[in-house]
Order: sequence, then C-alpha cells, then structure tokens
Amino acid sequence: MLIIKDKRYFVKHYLNGRILLMKIGIDIDNVIADTFADLIPHYNQFMGREETPQEVIETMRRRKFKMMHYFFVSWRKQVMTKISLIKGAAETIKHWHGDHHIKLVTSRWPIFNRQTRWWLNQHGIPYHELHYVKEKTKYKKAANCSLFIEDNLDECKILANYCERVLLFDQ
Repeated sequence: MLIIKDKRYFVKHYLNGRILLMKIGIDIDNVIADTFADLIPHYNQFMGREETPQEVIETMRRRKFKMMHYFFVSWRKQVMTKISLIKGAAETIKHWHGDHHIKLVTSRWPIFNRQTRWWLNQHGIPYHELHYVKEKTKYKKAANCSLFIEDNLDECKILANYCERVLLFDQ
C-alpha cells in the first residue's frame, strides 16, 4: 500500500492498475512547442505586415473572422506539423509519464487535431489525455490537476482557482 503523507501536493490516481501520483496539465503552445517563434513569420506573411507576438495575440482576440481564415490556410499548409520543440520538453514529459497522469490541454482549434497528434508522436511526447478548449476555458479540463504548466498569465490566474499549483512558463 502506498501512503501519501502530503495530500495537498500528491493525489492518488489509477490508470491500468498503476498508482499515478499527480495529474499534470500542460499547455502545448509555447510550453512544449515553440509556436510563437515558428509561426510569427508565417502569420506576418499572411497578414502582410510585421507584428510582435503581443500584437498577434491582440489581433487573434479582436479579428475572429480574419483569424478563422488564417487558421484554415495554416491547416491546409500543415503549418502545425513544422513547429519546433522547446528544448527539454519531450525529455521532461517522458520522465514524468511513467509516474504521473499527463493531460495536454490546448487552445488550438480542433481542426488541428490530426496535425497536433502527428506532431506529438513525431517528437515522442507521451500523454494520457489531449483536450482542445476555447481560450480562458482550460480550467474545465484542468480541474483537479496537481500541477498545470501554462505560458499565458491570464490563463494562469484562472487555473489557479482550479489546480493545486500553476506554473507560468516563460521562455
């Protein structure tokens, strides 16, 4: 029998008869995948102007119809399959996967499902669950995670109400 003394940080979860110590939620973009670094040039070419990552985020939030067109063009060009891996991400997740329940939660549009799964497989990133959610709703799939790793401060503030610990990842 496994006795966990500090239940605030270690929660028992069962998967295939094994005891997993923690549920770890991880965002994909800019935590595992170097999405902004690789997509900004593609985005700027599509938009016909140079924007900083922060300006791109603001445009994504304000110009939903234009972004829908951009995402469709990106999907056709299979842009999501060409994103670089953040150094050390795959090794860390592989190390955690045997003992912990890994839940990937992303704000990517579901049309990128096949490309995302292919990319994760190509980089050897193991996981138990993969969820696609709208921005600012990750908490719905991340509730009860012992730890969640996210790159967006606003999202971290929301997640902090639903997860035991939230780490803000900043490259």
